[in-house]
This record gives sequence, structure tokens and C-alpha cells, in this order.
Amino acid sequence: MTARRDHYAVLGVPQTASARQIKEAYRRLAREHHPDTNAGDPVLEKEFKRIARAYETLGDPKKRHAYDTRHTTGRFAGPGGGGPQAIKVEGMDPVYHLDLGHHSDFYQAGDPLSVTEAAAAVGRNPAWLRKAIRERRLRATKSPEGYLLRRRDVERLDRESARRKPKPGGEPELEDDVLAAAES
Repeated sequence: MTARRDHYAVLGVPQTASARQIKEAYRRLAREHHPDTNAGDPVLEKEFKRIARAYETLGDPKKRHAYDTRHTTGRFAGPGGGGPQAIKVEGMDPVYHLDLGHHSDFYQAGDPLSVTEAAAAVGRNPAWLRKAIRERRLRATKSPEGYLLRRRDVERLDRESARRKPKPGGEPELEDDVLAAAES
């Protein structure tokens, strides 16, 4: 997988460049890398497309502003960009982090849950979740305390799996026998 290059670096201009400087850099690079003048060289054609994409973004003031904002505070920013990174919920002990870096995939839908907590969240038996983990229908991370699950994965599995239907006549027979023995 190749890393995307910064649009300013592609055009060879600083971030403080004026619209005129960006346009001049684009025209100069487009002449050098245009496919018509380079007899179908695939490397130069790819570079030409990259230059055109950079100019399309930086040449439009609205798109340039959005691009600059993403790079300083948003999706492409480094750790710590974009304001407060943690939220302390009043009356609750955990602190919820907004910028988790490479852990964001794991924590995307909240804190990790143990098998027991996940089963309680979806109203299922923990054995059902353990079986799903063994059958690789549910992704889990092994920790010293046991398996950790993402809430969204557990909820997705719960939506996709059929529930057992209760036996006709209400309560299961085994529970009726136990109740009758307890009453006497």
C-alpha cells in the first residue's frame, strides 16, 4: 500500500502559497508530465493524475480550506490534533478517549466488553458467545482476564443469529418440574 503524498508537496509549493503560485506550479508540472508529450509512459501518467488531483483540491478555495482543516485538526492530523481528546462523564468512573490512534478500530464502538458483559448487553447466554468465538463467527482479543469483544461485533452477531423459540405452552418443561418440586 502506498502512502498518499501531501498535495502541497506534489505541486512543490508551501502551505502559505497564494492561489497564483499554486496555479503556476500546476501549469509547469502539467506541461512536464502530460501523457501526450511523454508517449504513454505509465509512471509519468500516474504522476500527472496525482498533480491534477492536487490542483483540483488546492485550486478551489473551498476545497483547499477543507483540506487544510482536515490536515490540522481532523482525519489526517497527528495525535492530539482537534481539541480535547478525552471526556470524563459526570458520575461515571471511566474516561472516554476520542483520539486512540492505532487502537481506534478496537475501541470504535466503545470500551471492550468481557464475554459475560457482552452476553448481558444482548440478552444471551455467555456460552453462546464463547461458541461463536470458537467457530470464528465473532472476533475476540485474548487478554489475561479472558476474551475482550467489541460491542458492535456482538450486536451484529446477535442481529444475524436466530434466537431459540420458546416451547408451545409457555415455560419449558424442565422448569415446571423444578417449580413443582420446590412448592412441595
